[in-house]
Amino acid sequence: MASSAPNSRILRYYSKLVETYIQLSLYEEAEATATRVLTVDPSNSTLVVRLKRGHARRRFGNLVGALVDFETVLSYPPKPDTPQVLHHDEALRQRDIVVNALGFSYDQLVLVHASQVAKYNEPAYTEVSSSLDDKDLLDEPFNSSCRFYNHSGCRRKKCLFSHAPDARSIRDNRGRNVCLYFLVGRCKWDMFTCIYCHSKDDLPSEYKVEDETRVAWWDDLERCEVVRDLIVKRDTERKRIHELNELAKQRNTNKSKKKKKKNRSGDSKAVTTQNKAASSSSQSNGDETLVFEWESESESEDELEDA
Repeated sequence: MASSAPNSRILRYYSKLVETYIQLSLYEEAEATATRVLTVDPSNSTLVVRLKRGHARRRFGNLVGALVDFETVLSYPPKPDTPQVLHHDEALRQRDIVVNALGFSYDQLVLVHASQVAKYNEPAYTEVSSSLDDKDLLDEPFNSSCRFYNHSGCRRKKCLFSHAPDARSIRDNRGRNVCLYFLVGRCKWDMFTCIYCHSKDDLPSEYKVEDETRVAWWDDLERCEVVRDLIVKRDTERKRIHELNELAKQRNTNKSKKKKKKNRSGDSKAVTTQNKAASSSSQSNGDETLVFEWESESESEDELEDA
C-alpha cells in the first residue's frame, strides 16, 4: 500500500516509538506497536520496523517469533550503500544468536511448525515498495509542539507549530499528544502550562498488550516506576552527549577563528615586508647602507599573539 506524506510521518513516529519502548524494556508494547506499523505498510520500506519487532520479541523470550522476523529481513537483498546494509548485517547477527539459543534453524522450524511460522510472520511481508523511503524511518526533528492543538484544538489554517506526535508524547484517540513525562509522574509543568495533554482518558487500546486483563503500563505503578527510571537514565545520557557535542562545536569554532586570524596576520606581515623593502630602497644612502623604519606597535602585538 502506498504511503502518503502524512502517513510516512506517522509511520516514522511509530517506528521511533517501537525503539523507545525497547529502550524502556516495554517489549510487549514494542511488539504490538511494530505490528500496527506493519499492518499499515508491510512492504520493504518497513523492514527496519520488522527488525525492531524481532529485537522486542527476542528480549521477552519469544525466540521463534524473533527468528521469523530476522529471516524475513534477510530474505530481502539490501541496496548497496544504504542503511539497509546495516539492517541486513544486524538481522544476520541476531538470527545467529536466536538459532544458537533454540538449537535448530529456520528451515527446520518451517518443516515442523509451518502454521506457527505463518502466524508470527503476520502481517505478511510484500515486496511491493511504497513511497516510504528509508530516511523516512530515521529520527528527524519536528517543530515545537502546538499547545492549543494538544488542549482545546488549534484553529489556525497554517500553524507554525507541530501537530504531529513526537518522542516526548503518545497520541490519543482524539488526536492529542499526551505528555510522556506526565504518564510517569515526572512532568515539571502543570496541565495548563505543559504544551502536551495531561489526560489518560483517551489513550488508544492499540498501545496495550493483547491480554485484556493486564492494565496498560501507565496504570501499573510498578512498571511505571521502572519506565520512569529508564527515562531519567536515557535523558541523562542524552544531555551528556549533547554537552559533548556542544563542546566539540565550540572547539571547532575556536580553531577556525584562530586559523583565520593567523591567515590574516600572515597576509599583513607579507604586505608589511613588501612595504619595508620598497621604503628601504627609496631611503638608501650613498654607501648602500639601508635605513630601516621601526615596526608599528600593532605589528608587534600581532607577533606576540602569534608566539
